[in-house]
Amino acid sequence: MPDGLIREIRAVNFRSARRLSVDVGAICALIGEPGAGKSNVLLALRALLDPGFELSNADVRWGARSLSLEGTLADGRVISMRKRAGAPPLVHFPAELRGGRLVAGEPADEAAALAHEPVARALAGSPAPRVALVRGLEACAEETTGAVFAIEEPELFLAPQAHRYLRRLFRRLVARGNQVVFTTHAPGLLSVATLDEVNLVSRDELGVTAVERLRPIDVDDAFRVMCEFDAERAELFMSRCAILVEGMTEKIAFPFVFRALGHDADREQISIVECGGKSNLPLFVEICKRARVPYVVVHDSDMRPDREPVESEVRLNALIRRRAGARRTVVLEPDFEGVAGFRSRTGKPKRAFRHIGETPPDELPEPFVRAVRLALTAARPGPPSYS
Repeated sequence: MPDGLIREIRAVNFRSARRLSVDVGAICALIGEPGAGKSNVLLALRALLDPGFELSNADVRWGARSLSLEGTLADGRVISMRKRAGAPPLVHFPAELRGGRLVAGEPADEAAALAHEPVARALAGSPAPRVALVRGLEACAEETTGAVFAIEEPELFLAPQAHRYLRRLFRRLVARGNQVVFTTHAPGLLSVATLDEVNLVSRDELGVTAVERLRPIDVDDAFRVMCEFDAERAELFMSRCAILVEGMTEKIAFPFVFRALGHDADREQISIVECGGKSNLPLFVEICKRARVPYVVVHDSDMRPDREPVESEVRLNALIRRRAGARRTVVLEPDFEGVAGFRSRTGKPKRAFRHIGETPPDELPEPFVRAVRLALTAARPGPPSYS
């Protein structure tokens, strides 16, 4: 990260933050429940970097007499609202301005004016502000260096394909020496392969906001390729619980189990995550733990009574159980087809779709029902346990 960009933000008594410290990387995605305080982090960034931002009584946390905001730059220099020398220019895109002028505030100096100018030019030449956001960021990715882009819900009014394009555009901005901080509810802007870009924003029972930057995880290139721009897998960040399954057959079948039991997985904010094979399950368990997402693991034992156990399968089953915990692991003996009651190896997803969809609720296999009930319990309000 270039020396002049933000490495850390510290806020005391600012809005919903009592004492907040945010580690900011080159790309910083802020996720969390509605009302957790994600937008307040962007406002703290603006109050710190924009000399034209005027504080009001509403910015001081209730019950406090004053507030303070500080930041540490990548080269170690400390800035504050009274000492902004060397601070990078800010381009702030609040959601409330997405249908109009896009950018909040007026440039305070030449550096800020240069950062704002490509966006203003794109807005003047675009028939729709939502298109202007993308075009303005494209222009900045070609012209702007050393600026901080703070964007509230960049996905608004854009198609899913545009979400993926924005993710690539953010990387182009960073490659030119800029920084991107954004709030989002769009899985297409996230990746489970780059956990260190994701920051979990939460708010406790007293209304105090906290931010936790997720720790990176070591993955190989094949896993990165599998998960890059994969909104379905990244959806687990937005979940109240994730059911981790081996492949597409289980992903297709489990919504029918929910429906037969009188529930809707989407309504419960439960994601059924296809992990790309049994060997990836331990990795997705670790991702769920780091993202504070409750989970249930469902996998085949692949142990048949008429065959000698395969040592590699024995070790993998033991690893999954150890990583996930016995209470969160549902093992299908010997496999999904055996539990569901069909043996054909061809057209598995299609057969599962038909078979599970036609099974009466009282005849559903017990392991399937148990997995769904575990997920429903985990998704209910209350702090999950990861012991």
